[in-house]
Amino acid sequence: MSRLVSGAPCSSSASMNVHDCPPSIWIFLMAIQSLQAQAVQAGDRFEGKNVVSIRYDPPVQPLSRADLDRVQRLIAGTPYSAAAVGETIDRMFQTGAYSDIRVDAELSGDGVAVTYLTKPVPRVGHVEVKGKVKSPPNKSALLSSAGFSLGEAFDEAALPEADQRIKQLFVSNGFYDADVHVEKELDPNSQLVSINIQIDPGKRARFEMPEMHGELKLPEATILRATGWRVILIHRWKHVTQALMDGGVTGVKKKYQKNERLSATIDLEKVDHDATTRRVKPTLAIDAGPKIEVEAVDAKIRKGRLKRYVPVYEEGATDTDLLVEGARNLRDYFQNSGYPDVEVTFRKTPVENDKQTIEYVIERGTRKKLVHVAIEGNRYFKSDTLRERLFLTPASLRFWHGRYSEGFRKRDEEAIASIYRANGFRDVAVTSSLEENYRGKENEISVSYRINEGSMWLVGMFHIEGLDPEEQKPLVPQLASSAGEPFAYLNVDADRNLVLRQLYRLGYPNASFQYEATASNEAHQVDLTYKVVKGRQEFVRGVTVLGLTRTRLNLVNKAIELHPGDPLSQIAVNTTQQKLDDLGVFARVESAILDADGDARDKFVLYDVEEAHRYTMRLGVGAEIAQLGAATTNLSAPAGGTGFSPRFLINLSRIDFLGLGHTINFDGRLSTLEQRAAINYTIPHFFQSKKRTLTFGGLYDKASDVRTFSSKREEVSIQLSQKLSKPTTVLFRYAYRRVSVANVAIPDLLVPQLAQPVRIGIISGNLIQDRRDNPADTHHGIYNSIDVGVASNILGSQRNFVRALGRNATYYQLPHKMVLARQLTFGIIQPFKLPSDLSSTDAIPLPERFFGGGNVSMRGFGENQAGPRDIGMAAGANGTETQPTGFPLGGNALFFHSTELRFPLLGDNIGGVFFHDMGNIYTNIGSMSLRFTQKNDQDFNYAVQAVGFGIRYKTPIGPVRADFAYSINPPQFVGFKGTIDQLLTCNPQLPSSELPGYCTGVPQRLSHFQFFFSIGQTF
Repeated sequence: MSRLVSGAPCSSSASMNVHDCPPSIWIFLMAIQSLQAQAVQAGDRFEGKNVVSIRYDPPVQPLSRADLDRVQRLIAGTPYSAAAVGETIDRMFQTGAYSDIRVDAELSGDGVAVTYLTKPVPRVGHVEVKGKVKSPPNKSALLSSAGFSLGEAFDEAALPEADQRIKQLFVSNGFYDADVHVEKELDPNSQLVSINIQIDPGKRARFEMPEMHGELKLPEATILRATGWRVILIHRWKHVTQALMDGGVTGVKKKYQKNERLSATIDLEKVDHDATTRRVKPTLAIDAGPKIEVEAVDAKIRKGRLKRYVPVYEEGATDTDLLVEGARNLRDYFQNSGYPDVEVTFRKTPVENDKQTIEYVIERGTRKKLVHVAIEGNRYFKSDTLRERLFLTPASLRFWHGRYSEGFRKRDEEAIASIYRANGFRDVAVTSSLEENYRGKENEISVSYRINEGSMWLVGMFHIEGLDPEEQKPLVPQLASSAGEPFAYLNVDADRNLVLRQLYRLGYPNASFQYEATASNEAHQVDLTYKVVKGRQEFVRGVTVLGLTRTRLNLVNKAIELHPGDPLSQIAVNTTQQKLDDLGVFARVESAILDADGDARDKFVLYDVEEAHRYTMRLGVGAEIAQLGAATTNLSAPAGGTGFSPRFLINLSRIDFLGLGHTINFDGRLSTLEQRAAINYTIPHFFQSKKRTLTFGGLYDKASDVRTFSSKREEVSIQLSQKLSKPTTVLFRYAYRRVSVANVAIPDLLVPQLAQPVRIGIISGNLIQDRRDNPADTHHGIYNSIDVGVASNILGSQRNFVRALGRNATYYQLPHKMVLARQLTFGIIQPFKLPSDLSSTDAIPLPERFFGGGNVSMRGFGENQAGPRDIGMAAGANGTETQPTGFPLGGNALFFHSTELRFPLLGDNIGGVFFHDMGNIYTNIGSMSLRFTQKNDQDFNYAVQAVGFGIRYKTPIGPVRADFAYSINPPQFVGFKGTIDQLLTCNPQLPSSELPGYCTGVPQRLSHFQFFFSIGQTF
């Protein structure tokens, strides 16, 4: 047996000069070359003998069989060659997949059996943090500090270095006793090294009184408060974190800036830790510097605006560049305010008595109004198209004096030139001029843009080199440049991105693109040639997912778009990473191509995941202030009254149930108006479609938001949702529920049918189309929904009816940041197969009827106060009637229309709304009317109108809103001033002369004024 040895990729080539390698490894290379020489001498007896077999040990190699065949210079059945062996070793090393290669050759019969003994380069695989993480630092910060990148070559020396970096991260966040162990585990099959970072952070230290030295010029107590290191009032020192430490230094800096010491320097000189008391003492070196006062001379400007435009406040320095920038900003501001001739200069006074003054001398000149902006010389583009790109704006309601500045003028010139160049006008020239006293009117100005378009340059001859016709076929229709099209370098850049993106998608990571543009024989034409070099195509050898413990592999495989043999596309790698992240079960997903820079053709793709916490709990608190209609037994106020309803919310989620990506969700609500508990079991990607979701639900809801009664709903349901497109979703749902009422303000003896529990089985379909830009605060778009359901005896229902509810909302962006929003809501409930003892109205249980009015439907009513009311009913032979109560009963038809004009009011966060609402709840579809007036106090089937004003305050969770509404024609009705017990004494069999006085009905009217306070836009 003879053994050939090669230990480094730059050592085995016979033509290699060792001096080409770093001097530190000369001795090593010389030794390797000596071993090679000895091996060649020992292998001379194999020269010329046939190679009977070529093997690799271990059998599973980091290179695919195709790559091994490509680099192998020995071929079974051909004569053995030591030179071929050496070249093979070189080529194997060049792939970057091996750290050591040895070759064994031995006689086998009349030939030679060759075995390559290899040691693959180990690479970083799954990296995990174990132990109790007390954020900060969080897991992401710990992994970043460890410094291990997925798929990179693993170096044993990196372990202690990672250990030290993580410990330092803990120390900077107050964990001085943190215990950190970084361990590795090698998978011999994949040669991937798993890194386990075991941590025990211990207890976090607290701050103590910092040491301050230098020229302070502020009391130490003031500086201490500025650090934020101690809790105010109770004076308890806070726990140390890096963010709090840095924030303290920044806070001191800001405190000095507020005291006009703009050049103050604050350095964190050192941080001392007392292990006995677990206290940290920072030392601050402070140089307060002089007070610097920035003033505007010869012109008034608010201090806040001066700070905004003069960057010395933000940068904390007074160098000349910042002062020049401040002068330029002030000039633009005054020009934009109607002073086009303004001149701004500055001067600095010497420091005297601890004070330095920076004066901006502002000579505003005469105030003028920009009344006209002209565009001349344009033939290719319409003037309106160019105006859309201009900053300069003539005077209007929004800009009283127009919007003008020299800087804006230059930007407009470049904007116009850019659009022309992008469309082939290479020689375009744009100039502008200012005209004083426009059309003879003093202090009015005009700006004219003059465009010399020049000739449009077109593409003459067009060629693509380096791609065959089949590869060009899908690309050519998408190219911005082709024969006869305008020539522009911007279009060429777009084509470059298109071509390279397509080649990357096909697995050519090293593709390159160049172009050649030469003058054509035709005037104003350019012959254009794209030169593409595809390079080597790479393919997927396999996909490995690391870090899975609970999640099932088949769930992950459904999200993977890469398969063995596919072109290795970085786009597909990133898409798969995004799809894995979208599963909602991973806190972190990383991807890497194993040995991405190596020259192997077939490569592994790695995904390293960190499974998210399975349980999530969220708590919320809210409130509503409005004309509330809580259920009551007091009959004196059927319209309710202004009330306050606090709300408490809890949401508990369990994700990745059984490792299948399923979710169990519990939602609880508690308020004075509603107690609700809902549990849902959600199966995403139902039947292997990412657009399809199946949900099983259970609901218990007890609501008292209708003045007439409180309702209870117990429901189970199953729902299938299908996303048809990005804006469109369809839902199919079957629900079986039991509904009942209690606390009925209208006594059970009067409406016994409505008080009985009823079982409802209903199947429904819902189509939703949402094209809004921002559902929480929409500025443009459209929203449509329609929900149609059928309740039938066949589905287990005790009532038979059809229910349909549709909604259409549109939003239009108007000038001056205004939005015109409108919404139409229409609904009907139509019973069928009526029981013999029920009318078409009474056949629908109270909780199933439409109720409306309030802050999200019609602001001319209090909450759920719209629609028909109890007017009593005939009883008794003497013609007397039961006493009406005036409480709302709901209806079987609904029509609401709202229009809002939304506009900025104060700053960027406060907006205003003018609105008009109209509509009502109706007895049925046949009684629906848009009449303005009420016929009598028993007529509620007309359209109530309301106008009002609202205020919106933007917050991260949506706008907080307050609405003030005036109802123009609120309904009148007859009510009862008394209790239920008193109402029952009003015997309809007695003559009216013998009834107590309280049995006489009391005319009432809903209030003209309504007020609502809540979160979110109305629609």
